[in-house]
Amino acid sequence: MTFIATVSMGDCVILAADRATFYVGAGISIPSAHMERKIAGNRHGYITAAGFVELIRPVKERFVAEAPGSLETVMRIIADEQERFRRRNYLKAVVESRVKSCSWILTLPVSLEEKSILAAVYDYASDGLLALAKGHSIFNYPSDVAEHEKRHVESMAAEFSFGWRGEGSSLQDIRHNLSLILAIAGYLRGRGRCLTSQIDFAVHAVGWRKEVDSGLFLEKGLSSC
Repeated sequence: MTFIATVSMGDCVILAADRATFYVGAGISIPSAHMERKIAGNRHGYITAAGFVELIRPVKERFVAEAPGSLETVMRIIADEQERFRRRNYLKAVVESRVKSCSWILTLPVSLEEKSILAAVYDYASDGLLALAKGHSIFNYPSDVAEHEKRHVESMAAEFSFGWRGEGSSLQDIRHNLSLILAIAGYLRGRGRCLTSQIDFAVHAVGWRKEVDSGLFLEKGLSSC
């Protein structure tokens, strides 16, 4: 599994992902030397994913090419690619566990009137996309992250800034949250966990969007759009 952080700020969503990739050997995930950017976008929003490349890559490619603008359309793409994956791997006993292990996180605008950006997370159990409420964050972790380390990350995440009540998210809030995500990733790397030093960000706010990697952010910050 890869490291992904999602922060829902109401009028803005931050996606962050590292570039580590893994292959499966003897039933365990083994880090590979290949690095890959994991956030993709279309004119409506962004998507990122964790799981088996053979399943998650076609969904991301179709998200970019077909530019779905609704959760229902995204869900149809996911369901379609899951079924194709099952047909390609119908003799493998572990195929359903691999489908279950894949997750997608995406951003889409709710409406111009509401001036909010939706963060939606795929849930295998309900076979649907669940909204991440404003003021909340969610993390996907590499498989070697221990439970006590996850609890520490959650304690760090309590410091995310969601703006003043009744006001929109400021650039200061967004910069703070990007810096905190880098601190969380740094904590996990310091614990010897499988994260790359490069973290890619996608900031999807009402009226503007920004893609930046950790190196550029540390060098130049986040300029207004």
